[in-house]
Amino acid sequence: MANSKDNITNPNEHLEIPKWINEEYFEQVLNKDEPQYEKILSFKPVAAIPPGENFTSIMLRIHFDLQMRDGNTKHKTYIFKTMLAEDRGGKEIREGGIFDKELMMYQTYLPAFEELYRAAGEQIQLAPKCLHTDQRENGIHFVFEDLGVKKFRNVDRIQGLDLAHMKRSLRKLAEFHAAASVYAGKNGSYPDDFEEGFIAKDKLELHEQGFNVKARSYHKAMDGWGLEDQEKYLKSFPTAQQYVKMCESNFSADPQAFNTLTHGDFWSSNLMCNYLTNGEINEMIMVDFQLCKWGSPAQDLLFFITLSAARDIKLKEFDNFVRIYWERLVECLKLLKYQKPLPKLRDLQTSLYQENNTIYAFIAIFNHLPVIQFPSDKESNLHSLIRDDEEGDKFRLRLFTNPSFCSLMREIYPFFYNRGIFNFSDYQ
Repeated sequence: MANSKDNITNPNEHLEIPKWINEEYFEQVLNKDEPQYEKILSFKPVAAIPPGENFTSIMLRIHFDLQMRDGNTKHKTYIFKTMLAEDRGGKEIREGGIFDKELMMYQTYLPAFEELYRAAGEQIQLAPKCLHTDQRENGIHFVFEDLGVKKFRNVDRIQGLDLAHMKRSLRKLAEFHAAASVYAGKNGSYPDDFEEGFIAKDKLELHEQGFNVKARSYHKAMDGWGLEDQEKYLKSFPTAQQYVKMCESNFSADPQAFNTLTHGDFWSSNLMCNYLTNGEINEMIMVDFQLCKWGSPAQDLLFFITLSAARDIKLKEFDNFVRIYWERLVECLKLLKYQKPLPKLRDLQTSLYQENNTIYAFIAIFNHLPVIQFPSDKESNLHSLIRDDEEGDKFRLRLFTNPSFCSLMREIYPFFYNRGIFNFSDYQ
C-alpha cells in the first residue's frame, strides 16, 4: 500500500503535541500488536478530535506506515490519550485523580464486566480495546485500538441523538450498569475512589469557587433567554451555599435502592457507533471512564437525557427513555443472575427526583450543555472555561447566550423547575 501520510487530516491545528510522544514510545505496542512489522517508515501524531469535544485530556491519532516482513507496507493507526499540560488545566485534572480511576477501569473492571457476559453466553463489548497503559512524565497514558478503522464515529453533539440512537445508548448504559452491579455483588464494593465522581469531597471549596465564577455570567445570561415569568427562575437560582449542599448530598447512596457504578460523564461524545449499509446502527461502544462513581443510575439518566437527546424528543420522551433503559437493565440482570430483588420501574422513576441525584440535572445545564451547544472554537477548552478574569467572563457569556442553548433552556429549565428538581431551597 502506498504511503498514506499525505491525506492525513488534523482536526485541531492548535493542539501542542508533547515531544516525548515519538516512535520509540510505540515500539512495545507495535511488537505486541503487529508482530510481523520490520520497521517504522513514517510516524505522524495528529489531534484525534476537534476542540470542544473533550475537556479533560489530549486525544491523538497516531499514524504509522510500517514496513512488514513480507515486503509490503501497512498503514496503522492508534488512539493515544494523555493528560493536558499542567498550565492548561492538567494540574487540576491530575489532582482530581480521574486518570487513576480510568486506569483501574481499563485494566480491571471493563474486561471483567465483558467476561461476565461471555460466561453467560453473550458477546457484549462495552469499551474500546486498551492495548497499553503506562505512567510517566507526571501522568497516565493509554493506547487504544482506533475505532475509526471500523468506521466508528460520534454523532453530532449539537443536533443530539434521535430516537434510534437514544434507544441503543440507553440499552448500552443498562448493559454497563447491570454488569457493574453484579460484579459488586460477587466481589464486594469498589475502591474508595469510586465514592466520588464529578464532585470530589476534598475539593468542595474549589467547586464553590468554580460555581461563583460561572454563576456571574450565567445569571446575567438567563435574563435574555426569553423565559416566561422569568423572575421566579432568577430568584430561585441556587446560592453558592445551596450548590455546595447539593454537592455534598451526592456523596450518599441509598443502600436500599438499586445502585451500580455510574459512568459519570455519559453523553453523546462518549459514545461511538458504526453503521450497516442501510444506515442502521451496527455496533455502539462507550468511551471515557474517568468519572465512574457508585450510586444511582438516575445520575447517568438525568445527565444523558438532558445533554444528548435531540431537542424534539428530549422532554416529550423523557419518561419513555427511563423505561427503555429499565427494560434492558432487568433483562441483563436476569441474564447475569443478579442476586437481589430486581429494580422496579416506579422506584427508578422516583429516584430521578431524589435530592442526592438531581445535581446531575443541574451540572448538565450549568456546566456541559452550554459547551455542547457551542460550535467548535479554538477557545473551547478547560482553561477558557474556568479562568477567573474578564476574558473568561466574556467567553462564558458567549456560551450562555448562544441562541441554540437559549432556546433549549426555555424548555428544559421550566421542565425541571416544575418537577421540583430545580427547587434549590431544599438544600439548606
